[in-house]
Amino acid sequence: MSKAAKKSILYALGVLALIAFAMWLRYASRHIFHSPAVSHLRSGIYVFLFSVWCYSLWIRIVQTQVRRYLLAISVLMVLWILLRSIKFSIENTDAERWLWYFYYFPMLFIPMLSVFVSRSLGKGEDFRLPRWTKLLYFPTLLLLLLVLTNDLHQQVFSFPSGVLSDREYRYEVGYFFVMGWESLCAGFALLSMVRNCRIPRGRSVCWLPLVPLALSLAYACAYVKEIYWVWVLAGDMTVSQCLIFASILECCIQCGLIPSNLGYDELFEATSLPVQITDQAFCSQYVSVAMQGTLPPNELRQMRQDTIHLGDDTLLKRHRLRRGWVFWKEDISALNQIQKELELTGDELRDTGDVLAAENAQHARWLKLTEENRLYDMMESQTARQIAMLRDLLAELRKTEDPDRARHLLGQVIIIGTYIKRRSNLIFVGVQRGAISVQELRLCLNESSENISVYGADCRTIVKGEGQLTVEQATQVYDLFEAVVETELESLRALLISIEVGKRVEVALCAAAAEPLRGLCGRFPGLEWEQDEDGLQYLTWEPEKARG
Repeated sequence: MSKAAKKSILYALGVLALIAFAMWLRYASRHIFHSPAVSHLRSGIYVFLFSVWCYSLWIRIVQTQVRRYLLAISVLMVLWILLRSIKFSIENTDAERWLWYFYYFPMLFIPMLSVFVSRSLGKGEDFRLPRWTKLLYFPTLLLLLLVLTNDLHQQVFSFPSGVLSDREYRYEVGYFFVMGWESLCAGFALLSMVRNCRIPRGRSVCWLPLVPLALSLAYACAYVKEIYWVWVLAGDMTVSQCLIFASILECCIQCGLIPSNLGYDELFEATSLPVQITDQAFCSQYVSVAMQGTLPPNELRQMRQDTIHLGDDTLLKRHRLRRGWVFWKEDISALNQIQKELELTGDELRDTGDVLAAENAQHARWLKLTEENRLYDMMESQTARQIAMLRDLLAELRKTEDPDRARHLLGQVIIIGTYIKRRSNLIFVGVQRGAISVQELRLCLNESSENISVYGADCRTIVKGEGQLTVEQATQVYDLFEAVVETELESLRALLISIEVGKRVEVALCAAAAEPLRGLCGRFPGLEWEQDEDGLQYLTWEPEKARG
């Protein structure tokens, strides 16, 4: 037998001994001593017992709501006994009558609160009663008000002699309403307790709460039949009803229907968790078998945090209780193993990431080289004719010995080379930005014009407008300019190019040269050519019409 079970049995025997002594005092007050002090002593015993029970409820009951209702019931029992004791110790008729009326305050509220407790049996710690149960307060308060105002209407008790006293009275219809409501609440509470005594999903029954219920029924039968020894020893209906209600509720606590702080010894013997409960001075009260020994109080006092390391794989944790502390050990070996695996996985991922980063860098470099090669191929394909011309000019420049001819060839090389450079630049800018600004085209034409002027021909460029041009528009305009220059390279005397950029791109050229430019109309569709009587050639062109 566990220590807690032995302690419970000793407490029960002590309570039974006090009850038996109080019953003997009832007998002695009527047949032996005939002294009011004996009755006061008996009342004091019952007040003491219910007060101690009230304190034990506050300590043991876990569920807040149930604890509140049980404490209210125990306080009402103490109040009932005090009212009864005071009533029989004074000789004032009015005071006795009012104390008698106030009997019905605990008599009405104890059954109602018992209903609340019975509805909470077997529920969790966070259970809350449904809202409809609050409606029970209304009939209870109305019936209590009916009793307390009996002097005005006498619908609960009437007094045939005309003297308002509990020594001679008669029950009226209001009394039966009061008793009916008490019986209804008590019956519902008892039936709910009996129903909750059955173990869910089985036929087993918790018989312990039914024992005081059976004893209360036997007592009621004996009291009604006016059995002499029952009336002598337990004829005090107030005390009897309080003891019956308290016994039923206590049995519900003992068998676990009402959650409480009982059964720690059995729990700590069965659990596989290393747990230790101490009082406020860190003295051990309960220790589980898995704890493998009691933790010394001096070590527990030195804890400054709620979690400390006892080893690589063990944590000691604590939590503050209402009247002490709970300590428990936690095995973190699995977590440490997972952490090691995660670290290994992290190292592998880091290595894999380095490899992937190197592969991505290599792939990016390959893409860059591929794009550069593509651009170089594009540049070479679009400037192939000029590159060939540049080779021929350089070859002729190497062979010539005439300084003037060399100077002339060198100017042509500069003009062709400028075109190749600027044309390639347009390709790069177009690939990067997707469009070419008018300013960029203006720079290309200005540089080529300057080199032509250095070559010896007058050349001027006028570009009006701002904004963006498509890559095709910009390259076609520059290609037209270069085609005119290349055609008239040997005989070019003057060149004027005017470009207007708005909703459309309009190009106009005027060249003073010997070679006819009519042949360019085949290379540039939509190009219009004219020549005046002075030999000046005029070209007008709109790239949009050429695309159309």
